[in-house]
Amino acid sequence: MKFFYNTDSKTAALLEKGTTLLLEEYADLPKNFESLQISVTTDSAFEKLLVSRTGQCAEITCKEPAHYFRGLNYLLHHAEEDFELKETPFFTHNGFMLDCSRNAVATPDKIKKLIRVLAKAGMNQLLLYTEDTYEIPGQPYFGTYRGRYSQEELRQLDSYAQNFGIELVPCIQTLAHLRNALKWPMGQELKDTSDILMVGSEKVYAFLEQALTSLKDCFSSRNIHIGMDEALMLGLGNYLKENGYKESSLLIREHSQRILEICRKMGWKPMMWSDMYITSNTGKGYYDIDENTDTSTWTKPDEELGLVYWDYYHADRETYHHMLRVHKELSPRTIFAGGIWNWNGIAPNYGKAFQCTISALKECQSQGISEVFATGWLDNGAETPLDALYPGLILFATLCFRENPSGEEVAQSFADCVDAPLEDFYLLDNFDALFQGTGENLSADNPSKYLLYQDPMLGIFDYHIQGVDTKTYYGELADKLAKSQETSPKYADFFSFYEAFAKVLAQKADLGICLKDAYDKKDLSTLRNICTQIIPNILKNFQTMHLLREKLWLQDAKPFGYELMDIKLAGVKTRLESTARRVMTYVNKEVDCLEELEQPRLPYWTVEAKYPHDRKTELRENLWNKIISGCDLIDTV
Repeated sequence: MKFFYNTDSKTAALLEKGTTLLLEEYADLPKNFESLQISVTTDSAFEKLLVSRTGQCAEITCKEPAHYFRGLNYLLHHAEEDFELKETPFFTHNGFMLDCSRNAVATPDKIKKLIRVLAKAGMNQLLLYTEDTYEIPGQPYFGTYRGRYSQEELRQLDSYAQNFGIELVPCIQTLAHLRNALKWPMGQELKDTSDILMVGSEKVYAFLEQALTSLKDCFSSRNIHIGMDEALMLGLGNYLKENGYKESSLLIREHSQRILEICRKMGWKPMMWSDMYITSNTGKGYYDIDENTDTSTWTKPDEELGLVYWDYYHADRETYHHMLRVHKELSPRTIFAGGIWNWNGIAPNYGKAFQCTISALKECQSQGISEVFATGWLDNGAETPLDALYPGLILFATLCFRENPSGEEVAQSFADCVDAPLEDFYLLDNFDALFQGTGENLSADNPSKYLLYQDPMLGIFDYHIQGVDTKTYYGELADKLAKSQETSPKYADFFSFYEAFAKVLAQKADLGICLKDAYDKKDLSTLRNICTQIIPNILKNFQTMHLLREKLWLQDAKPFGYELMDIKLAGVKTRLESTARRVMTYVNKEVDCLEELEQPRLPYWTVEAKYPHDRKTELRENLWNKIISGCDLIDTV
């Protein structure tokens, strides 16, 4: 292939370097590509992305480098015959925010792979969400034992992203969500509550200036996300003791003004999550806004401060319509953040991600929103492997260029960017679609998580799976995932992990029900079989699952944080082993009863949530400490 870049020399050098890096992933290009001549034109005045091929000549015409790489990726996958592609980039900024604060800090190599995927999809921003996982010189406790990024690592990632026209944007916290930092000695004089900084404290603003300064030379972007969301107890801790009560709407305004002053001094262009400006003005929940809400008397942020409307939950366009209207009244710079639902537990919820993303981005297109990004959270310890984020991410990217893409177009875009069939990945949606059906889990049930972690002797969630054939359901899913290792060879370990997970659930999901039923019937033969055959088989599959999860973690992220995943998984193994020993004491008549199995199985949620329940009922529990026991994991203050 030969490239001709019709652009300024600086852009041409960038495109050439990024192209060289990207082509390293294309080892099997057809022979006729060797003589292909590709003319590339970039101009900020262009409003379309045009890609075409006629014979051995191809053209890519676009607005910016990020769009070029989307066009190039399409050309490399579809240039076996003549074609013409025309797309409309709907947003000036379309990005992805990766959570690097929920124990898993993605390795620089993993970030670079993600950058290449973003480039293929045409996205021009990557936001790294780092609460305390970046280096602040002079603050040794900030991010200690957490795998924080060094300043040099951030500089290298920033430089790498520039090769593809992708802006690396720091996303930090300057008010709340700082529990991990504030628990150390450094936090004692900075905190209002356990995770919120003390508004008005000069020591706090000196610390935040230090943090913002530490990032300035690491990122070429002047955009920065300063967080400030979900500070629910703002002003109600040490602040209240020292200053008395002050309305949160006034505190959030005061604090954001001080942060903005620091940002101005350093040349940062900040944005923040919008929820505190809304909830503090209404006294209600973030989304509890009437369609005709009057915002004229609300406390509003400075016009320089962008407001990020985050919404991962609504499948209806109406909610996005009036929420965007309210945001535009609050700030001239309204940014939308959607969610790809890779955080539902151990498996992703693609059905909810797809339905919510389509509604959200169609409304953003309609209302002329210029900046959007998807979020990939890793709630509760990054239990979901990072590669699970791709389906939601590629759908989001596709909607940034196509108004109404068909299912076939999304699947093709996924295959082009990820090198695997979308249908293989979409199998993962089935783990938590046990009650609702594939792609329909809008209530965000996550049975695969609590059925894995729940104690077999306690059966805390057994009430809700009575009547569900979990053996067949998860057994058939395991068979399908075994085939995915062949059709998606680049992700063989990833699908092997989920196959082992499905095999574990096929026997463990209803283990508590089987134990309780046999115990109530005094069926010692069945109890013995459970202890000598079923539990050992679960443990065999579980060992495979556990080792694969370790392998995937170390491929994805720095080792810090895996110790907690290890503890969670090891707890399952240990309790299975002790269950077998415990039940055998009853089978061998060493004890007269098993108090755990005498306990009636009560509903965890409500009596009405017995299967088949109302599909709108949310059967979701994502907190491990609540799943594993009726006792308290931490019982002291």
